[in-house]
Amino acid sequence: MAFIVKGPAVCNKPGCGKCWDVDPVLLVPCPDCQAPVGVGCRRPSGHGGPFVELHAARDLLADREGKYGPCPLGICGLAARNRQSSLPLFD
Repeated sequence: MAFIVKGPAVCNKPGCGKCWDVDPVLLVPCPDCQAPVGVGCRRPSGHGGPFVELHAARDLLADREGKYGPCPLGICGLAARNRQSSLPLFD
């Protein structure tokens, strides 16, 4: 049986403090291990549990789908990436 992750999530960026009742990563299925919505990721062996990290691809998918919402500081998510991609690499 898959482990279902529960509890709130809090942004750890200094000065933010935004929190979600459910981790936004869990609101999308995992593209890497195919864990369904609401269920934590699994290792390649198929094992899951509280010590198995959520996959980065799932985090990026949640961001692309807007599950995190806007960043109160304007430094995270798609809006910040779009702004940063227009900056020159070298002056």
